[in-house]
This record gives sequence, structure tokens and C-alpha cells, in this order.
Amino acid sequence: MIAQATCQHLPLAEDSLDLIFTDPPYLKQYLPCYFWLAAEARRVLKPGGFVLAMCGGYYLNQIFRMFDGAGLSYHWKLENLMQNSSVVWPSKIIARSKSILAYSKGASHPRCNTLGALHGGGMDKRFHEWGQDVNTARYYIDCFSRPGALVCDPFIGGGTTAIACALIDRRCVSFDIDPAAIATTVNRLAGAKIPTALPMFDF
Repeated sequence: MIAQATCQHLPLAEDSLDLIFTDPPYLKQYLPCYFWLAAEARRVLKPGGFVLAMCGGYYLNQIFRMFDGAGLSYHWKLENLMQNSSVVWPSKIIARSKSILAYSKGASHPRCNTLGALHGGGMDKRFHEWGQDVNTARYYIDCFSRPGALVCDPFIGGGTTAIACALIDRRCVSFDIDPAAIATTVNRLAGAKIPTALPMFDF
């Protein structure tokens, strides 16, 4: 399912999701999105379900407080090391990794070891200006859910999470406030040739 909606209130039932994997926008004016995301994750995740949210480093301390305040259980701060790419913030800081906060609804553990940094992630701007690569999404979705699980991305953008779910037998519900992003995701899924076998990473 793909629909237009805001993460302030997701059109989903309580305790209905196994995993939220998402990449909200990082600029200061979008910080309330993390507050809404944390509150909605607490409502719609099944007990033991995880929310994984990519974050820029500049407001990371505030985002931690939002997730803690929502009553979610902190699991880990994962690092996705970006190959051949960097992010230059207005403060002139160059970052070569992207943080992914992992919280759960109650005590829980991923199905495989994810501690430490993942090498080889990167950005893919072909489908959305803030797009991420499919392999990174696929890796973490696989680690934090099981085949057949229901995964949600409330900031679907160019459809990365939906493509990753299709590759590893997860069901995906996705939302975005931008109709153009929804159209891009629909068209990308319709035209995607999902292979039956694909290496986890290209290197």
C-alpha cells in the first residue's frame, strides 16, 4: 500500500507493524517529524517491533530526547559508512557516515548482529533528492525483521524501502506527504525488475 499521509498521524491500527525503517528530512524545520515519528512508532508498532530512523548528526541530541520521551526502548546507534560520498553541513562539517537510531517498543533484539558500522552504504539521488541506496535499506530491514513481516516507511521518497522489501519478502506500507514522491515510488515499483537472487552488496 502506498498513500499520501503525514507521520503526525499514520492511517494504521495500533500494534500493527513489525518494523518502521525510514529516512526523515534532516533540516531544522523538519525536527517535529522525528517527534511525530517517535509517538506514532509507540502506537503502531507491535510489542517488540523496531523503528530505525536515519538522522543527520547536527540535531542528534534532540532526536534522542524525542525517542526517549515517547517511551521507546533504546537499542543502538548504528553507523552507515558512506563510500565515495560526504555531506557538507552549513557549519562546514564533513561527515562520511550516517547515523541510524534503533529503538524498540519494549525490550527486543534484532534477528542478527548489527552492532558496529556498515561499510558500503551510500546515497542514490536518481529517484529523490534525499534518496538512499537500496542495499543499505535491505541489510537493516533483513536484520530487524523476518520474511513476511509488515514494514512501514512514512517518508517513502523515491521508494527505496519498498524496493528493498520486495527483494527480501517483506510486506511494505509506505506514505509520503508529497504526491510527486508517491508517483515516483509507484512508477518505480511498476517498472522494477525484482531479481530472485541478488548479492547483499555490490562490492
